[in-house]
Amino acid sequence: MLKGRTILITGGGSGIGETLTNKLSNDNKVIICGRNEDKLKKVAAANKNVSYYVADVSVPDEIDELFQRIKTDGMVLDVLFNNAGVVEQWDITKSALSSARIFEKINTNLSGAIAVTQQFVSQANKLANNLIVNVTSSIAIFPFPVLGLYSTSKSGLSVFTKMIRQQLKGTNFKVVEILPSQVDTEMPKQLGFTSKGANVQDFAGKVINAINKGKTEFSPDPNASMLKLFNRLLPESSVLNMADKISRKILKGR
Repeated sequence: MLKGRTILITGGGSGIGETLTNKLSNDNKVIICGRNEDKLKKVAAANKNVSYYVADVSVPDEIDELFQRIKTDGMVLDVLFNNAGVVEQWDITKSALSSARIFEKINTNLSGAIAVTQQFVSQANKLANNLIVNVTSSIAIFPFPVLGLYSTSKSGLSVFTKMIRQQLKGTNFKVVEILPSQVDTEMPKQLGFTSKGANVQDFAGKVINAINKGKTEFSPDPNASMLKLFNRLLPESSVLNMADKISRKILKGR
């Protein structure tokens, strides 16, 4: 499924996006986008078949300009990885974020992914097999209150993924949801996670393998099924209390 494709990976300059690019570029044409040109340029230079565009998916005009440039350059995408994401600790009782910062976080994780998906569907060859891969989070199953904006936006992206899968049923678009837990990249380190996450190379390999096997949902977290069971069987307040205690223990300074 992931061979001979033209793939767009948002947030492709680092972390999961960079690793997916490294693994997919041998057999596919990969386009990456992100805010940091230096990082994008480095990834493109290290791989064959990789090009980049500087685009911030939290900014609507930059999304529209990105797809206009892709069209102008004569490319038609058939695979999309909505991978871009940002996270930070936020407790409304202890700190106040500017409205602009709140919108930036939600737009990067949710609104931007929705807008990018719409543009992708609009430009795609409807007669070809197209693939949308949304990278959400196990937090969408088991939200961490201390990561309020991240939990909210990733849960929203998970709902959006299920919704468009239903809307696109019977078409040549397949929709896949990837639900990682902690992956060993710079993001959790900067946030303050003290535990070691999954190896990013292993994670990316498992994601590609799951997609090639035709799975529409994949989480490498062995606890994912248990977390879903907790959500079904326990009162919402109990789930949130449990998640809050766990998250505060594994984050520094909480």
